[in-house]
Amino acid sequence: MIYRLAKKKNLKAEINVVPYIDVMLVLLIIFMVLSPLLIQGIEVNLPQTDTTKMTVQNEPLVISINKEGNYFINVGDESLSINLEELKRKSKVIFDANPDIEVVFQSDKDVAFDFVAKGMASVQSVGISKIGIVTSGYENK
Repeated sequence: MIYRLAKKKNLKAEINVVPYIDVMLVLLIIFMVLSPLLIQGIEVNLPQTDTTKMTVQNEPLVISINKEGNYFINVGDESLSINLEELKRKSKVIFDANPDIEVVFQSDKDVAFDFVAKGMASVQSVGISKIGIVTSGYENK
């Protein structure tokens, strides 16, 4: 009888990470393509100004005002139509949950400033002090 000395194989305890890297790169590309499409708010024609950009650390609360003077508060991906009293109540609830909240107003350029001023005053009356206005820059012609 011939006995062969079996060479004992060492087991390798390694994880093949190449498939995980491929999945991660695909997800990165998907998020890079989709992130510009996730702009909050309703479509309004913004006024053009020559101002500096506001520095925002967290996601701000966006309040939109359309041509007719209707207020919309952006919750997640939805824009909820509200009146001025509801705006004050909802901003109070949001302020109580997060005292560092930043609020930006986005209004159509044809909206009377009265609607913007009333909205800003109602938000400021609950204690929110970080308030901004969204505008677009001038186009270079």
